[in-house]
Amino acid sequence: MKPIDRRNFYLLIGIVVSIILIIIAITIATQSLSLFGRAAGPTGVSSLLSTENSYLFASPVSADANGTSVIRVTVILMNSQGLGISGQRVNLKVSGPATVRETQPVSDSFGRTMFDLTSNTQGDFTVSATVADIVLPQTVSVSFQ
Repeated sequence: MKPIDRRNFYLLIGIVVSIILIIIAITIATQSLSLFGRAAGPTGVSSLLSTENSYLFASPVSADANGTSVIRVTVILMNSQGLGISGQRVNLKVSGPATVRETQPVSDSFGRTMFDLTSNTQGDFTVSATVADIVLPQTVSVSFQ
């Protein structure tokens, strides 16, 4: 058996490496690849939204009932992998007489929306959120005193 000379050996290695790189390029081009946890796009929220992973919270949970003290409510929309869903409009429902200012009602690249609540009426109110007619199961209680 005749040994392979160096030039042919390097040529063979170059061909094998080229074929591997072509296969990797084709695989990347034909698959959806997310390296940095980018948010899902604005279409088809009902198929993307995970109501179990999405949540809302308020900070602070109480404020003066003077019409100017603000409670910030943040709603985070997530998919089943815990990635934010962007481009979705969120609506809040408050159980009492409160003014809702839509600070950022459409979700950003992290799935985050923000609202500011004020009220002139004292009381404990429950805040819930909907997106594309889907009610998020989590609610948050706030208090105006």
